[in-house]
Amino acid sequence: MGKYSQANLIDEELSLIRSNNFIGKMIHKMNKTSVILLSIHVPLNSYLRAEIFCEDIQDLSEMPFSQNDLMKLLYEDFLYFAKKNPDPKKMFKMLTTLERESGKDAVLEKQTDSIFKLIHKDQHQELEILDIRMRRKYALRGEVLLADLEEHHPNHGYTIERVIELLYMDFIDKLRKGDNTEAMNTILRILDSED
Repeated sequence: MGKYSQANLIDEELSLIRSNNFIGKMIHKMNKTSVILLSIHVPLNSYLRAEIFCEDIQDLSEMPFSQNDLMKLLYEDFLYFAKKNPDPKKMFKMLTTLERESGKDAVLEKQTDSIFKLIHKDQHQELEILDIRMRRKYALRGEVLLADLEEHHPNHGYTIERVIELLYMDFIDKLRKGDNTEAMNTILRILDSED
């Protein structure tokens, strides 16, 4: 079985489940509620755009809202999508589409007087490292999902960190283009319901 995050929770979980001693079982129960730390790498311009978005959310909601909160919302939405669509083929297609679009600038290239073609060009940028704190159970769920994906697409290479990076970059790219106009209202409703 592969390693699907820096935390490698599946291996840890399997060894704790197999543990027959009392201390092992106690550690297993305590781990279920613990928090883990993952590091992701995002383009610097996306980081800046997300920082401004988070400040806007914070100003409008009058509640703290950080990039960590944004990444958790995006990841939890991904897990919800996976619950509603348990088809590994659909999940793999979504991830590969996000992968194809990430880190690329789209430009219209003129083919003829009336025909234009959308061309995606690689964009090499400086990266910012973001640490995300997440509940262990959500990270474990993601690792299991990626392990299941491995059965249909061996050596797919996706990790939780890469999934979060892709979701983050896709969100910020759509926000920048104006395609995520409902995102702010949705996040504000979520924050309002938590209050």
